[in-house]
Amino acid sequence: MKTYEQYLKDAGNVHLAYYLEAADYLDVEYKILVKGLLADFKYKDKHWHIINTVTPLIPATSTTICKRKHLTNIVLAEKGLPVPKQAILFSHIDAIKFYGEYKDIVIKPTQQLGGAGVTILPQTEEQVLKAYEKALKETQSKSQSKVIAEEFIHGENYRFLVLDNEVIGVVRRKAAHIVGNGKNTIRELIVTKNEERKNSLLKPIQLDNEVTLKLQRENLNLESIPKEGKEVILRYNCNLTTGGTTQECMNEVHDYYKQIAIKAVKTVGSKFAGVDIITENIGKPAKLVINEINYNPGLRLHYKVNEGNVVKVAIPVMKYLRDKEY
Repeated sequence: MKTYEQYLKDAGNVHLAYYLEAADYLDVEYKILVKGLLADFKYKDKHWHIINTVTPLIPATSTTICKRKHLTNIVLAEKGLPVPKQAILFSHIDAIKFYGEYKDIVIKPTQQLGGAGVTILPQTEEQVLKAYEKALKETQSKSQSKVIAEEFIHGENYRFLVLDNEVIGVVRRKAAHIVGNGKNTIRELIVTKNEERKNSLLKPIQLDNEVTLKLQRENLNLESIPKEGKEVILRYNCNLTTGGTTQECMNEVHDYYKQIAIKAVKTVGSKFAGVDIITENIGKPAKLVINEINYNPGLRLHYKVNEGNVVKVAIPVMKYLRDKEY
């Protein structure tokens, strides 16, 4: 078997590389049609394509629902699944009104990738207005519904990877953070952490307004020197693309959450998706919300874990594509 680095060189795409590795493991033939984007897979008389992270297991209607976060919220709520309170923002005034009602809020584009344009917990009306402008600038939506606001739900963030009637992977997603040593500043510790992430083929912790705001809430700044052993959370969002980490935690998860994740994916009409759930206790039934559903779930979350076992989730997905009707 080749190394992941060799597959990455062939695929030109971090996620597609995992599917190539799985194809070799399962004796599935493949050919890269567009490096970094598109691959063709063949097994006996069956063939299919994967584009970046998008498989044939999600139809066009489901893709559209999941892309447009407000549609996901509406569809899930209609079936009684727990989702945050949410509203489309058509103006700065709408943003201020929503902030006035809920206080702890998130403002984000209705369509985006990797957390772009998201502002979590703005603290003043001025910050709310800046958040609205940021989301408007980053939105990928072509419709009038370009920006949404939703209530911020406190708890830990989990990604459930659902394949048909099964959850094949669960990770706890942790926001970018550093641990103090009593000597170096937060800025210096971030530089060190980013070198470690680079060696693991992960994107660096970004230094932006969200980091500044998060540190301000803790009465810290980039030149502060945290005590030895003190963990400092740098962001609110948990994306790997902004410096987040993951912990594999399938054995901790109560079946209650797995069944909700499976129902959520079926509700949007898909066979395969990543479900983001926020809750305070994954070990027993408790209050939760479904934050969003990813029609094109990235696989690095399950392969680049900081704690727990690597779960090679591309293998069951490739096996399903090879053996099942869909």
